[in-house]
Amino acid sequence: MAKEVLQKIKEAESESDRIIADANEKAKDILKNIEQKIKDDGDKIISETNLEAESLKRQSIDVAEKRVKSLLSSEEENVNKILEIDEKKIDEVINLLAERIVK
Repeated sequence: MAKEVLQKIKEAESESDRIIADANEKAKDILKNIEQKIKDDGDKIISETNLEAESLKRQSIDVAEKRVKSLLSSEEENVNKILEIDEKKIDEVINLLAERIVK
């Protein structure tokens, strides 16, 4: 009977060693899968962030270009007004000079 008890204890120890080894192997697999998922998720997040940054960059450039065009247009109008005034003054000066020369 003592032999049978010792045999059962050895079998139980062997079974527990096998269970522990299987658990360790499963834990390694789980850890490996988690590390891969973290890497994949990190790559995905980086990719999405880069796409979003590129989109924001394009939007910023579009807004800036529209503002520059608007400013250029309004400044062009101002320059044209100044040129018109100068042409009128030049015409007045020419007329005054012509009147003085003729007199």
